[in-house]
Amino acid sequence: MPVRKTETRMPAGSSASDLGESVVATDGRCALVSFLSSSLAPNQENTYVLFVTDASLASSIDSYDWLFAEDGAFPQSMHTAVGEASYTPVTVGNLTVIVRALDSSGTEVADLTLIQDVGPLNPALEELIGTADDNPGPGANNPDVLREVVNVYYSYYQNVALKVPESGDAFKRYVCSFIFDGTLKKTPDERGALLDQLADALENNPDAFPIVALEGVGVCGIRLALLAMTFPQASPLLPWTELPQDSNQNAVADEQLRQKLAALSDDDKIDIFNIGRFPKTNITQCGSIVEALRDKYFPGTSFDDVLTGMSGTRAHWITMHYLEGPLAV
Repeated sequence: MPVRKTETRMPAGSSASDLGESVVATDGRCALVSFLSSSLAPNQENTYVLFVTDASLASSIDSYDWLFAEDGAFPQSMHTAVGEASYTPVTVGNLTVIVRALDSSGTEVADLTLIQDVGPLNPALEELIGTADDNPGPGANNPDVLREVVNVYYSYYQNVALKVPESGDAFKRYVCSFIFDGTLKKTPDERGALLDQLADALENNPDAFPIVALEGVGVCGIRLALLAMTFPQASPLLPWTELPQDSNQNAVADEQLRQKLAALSDDDKIDIFNIGRFPKTNITQCGSIVEALRDKYFPGTSFDDVLTGMSGTRAHWITMHYLEGPLAV
């Protein structure tokens, strides 16, 4: 099949490296982007996406061959109909990822290679999980989620930054809470399935897009309509729209908002899809949304006060705005 719409463009103002660890062809016509950046964690699935931004090249592509080679292991290959593949490294060392784009006759028309490092799991976390397993009582609940957040997304949420810097790490800890919530609510497979549904709606069934967009996307569970109200920062795709707090009225207003989301141009919808799709930009935009909600409803309040003041009431309300709103107050 031709290159999917979702792989034909980078989000406006973004490069491949903004989305994740990447390599770009010397002629600039395509780029391979990894969801996760080195060092990868063993036994953690990673997804790779081949963007083909040159229309002529895109029109010639029919399928893709992938090769995943770990140090000392027999290379694993797969064939896909779309420019996306997932792989789970097993051993510590180097991982070489090769993608070959093929035309209808099976002739290679483009290829890219990305070499990544696979490092050991966080030893402090493994000690905590081991201690919890060996002792009765409360411990490290859901170790798979803990491993994913700590080993996979640590560098991403450590790099989130406020427009106006504050002392302390309250903002980063608060953003991390949304990563925990998102990874607890949906497994990696469930998150991937939702992204596949959205990509299919953009490709084949526009009427389904506002329905599928009801659910939060990616590791932070970002609702695409809320993302469109805050991206890009200089001129958001949708106006700031507050929804009623009443659950029935909220559902109706949210559906109307998603219809406005669906009415955006294909390019705009592809952009917010890809911003939500990749963990690096998903986490970055989660931080931007949380900051925008704080500035709107609790201006002048530091994130340390958001988390600790008023018994955490402000944090509770910002989380409600994130999950259900923005809400009219």
